[in-house]
Amino acid sequence: MATRIASLLIVMSLGACASAPPVNGDWNVTLVAPEGQTAFAMSVVVVGENATATAGPHTFNGTFRDGSLKLKGDYYVAEAGYSAILDMDVRMEEERLSGSATWDQYSADVRGTRPE
Repeated sequence: MATRIASLLIVMSLGACASAPPVNGDWNVTLVAPEGQTAFAMSVVVVGENATATAGPHTFNGTFRDGSLKLKGDYYVAEAGYSAILDMDVRMEEERLSGSATWDQYSADVRGTRPE
């Protein structure tokens, strides 16, 4: 009997470890800067500490550690008319993403919500 209980506890703990990070999935992201804002849909996949996100043709790579999602990659902003490196650092709070980003010489607040 004790062996069954121990086995059950091990299986349950392995299942908890294998569950996907809460930041995984689809997001509607908005970058808000004094110069204006831009929005895009983004899909995040975290495996271990390695994070990858896609937004249309753009791919961002980075990490997810201690609740912080850091992503970096080339991003074209139509409102500005050119591409530059987008460097984001966000945290998930109450099913929302919140943080900061730099794009070229601009700084922005990052806000993200799940699509409905």
